Amino acid sequence: MQRDYYVLQRALSQAHPLLAWDQSASAFRKGRPVEVGEPVKLRLGDPVPPRPVMADHHSLPAPVVSERLRGVLDAAELRGVQLVPADVQVGDSTLRYWLVHMWRTLRCVDRERSVYEDSDSGLFMVSLDRLVLDESVLQDVPLEERRAFRLAESTVHLFHRDVVARVQAMVPPPEGLRFVPVEEWGDASRFR
Repeated sequence: MQRDYYVLQRALSQAHPLLAWDQSASAFRKGRPVEVGEPVKLRLGDPVPPRPVMADHHSLPAPVVSERLRGVLDAAELRGVQLVPADVQVGDSTLRYWLVHMWRTLRCVDRERSVYEDSDSGLFMVSLDRLVLDESVLQDVPLEERRAFRLAESTVHLFHRDVVARVQAMVPPPEGLRFVPVEEWGDASRFR
């Protein structure tokens, strides 16, 4: 079952900028869908590349995706995921993207087999060097409810292989992202 999951990461490119909030993000930290009357405001995060290339995926660290990638995710009907319009300020232009608000979290890290450092409270992992999912927890959740989710213990966004296959089938292939199998992923994998 662990082999069915992939961690979404940004591509290894210095040209694809990180994004940052240009408004309060507090509504998105409550573990539930949000009500928005207008697109959320985002901007390029530091360090801003000299010539930023806007791709199909950027990291907030929550995923922020292009319209065409939003279409694929929307068609997958991912429960616990809300696609929120987001306006990204890039120089003098405002570009429409979509914030992938994964409000569904699962507490499913196998703490015996994973390698991590806990926060002082023990509720959140400050580093996660080796991720092993607790398959007994996953088995108790219907597949429809866990095709995409965020770990409750850490800011890690997981996708089931069927969703990954839909994204990888896009023509042309999406830019700015990569999916890393859970068994190969760790905090250091964002640099390799």
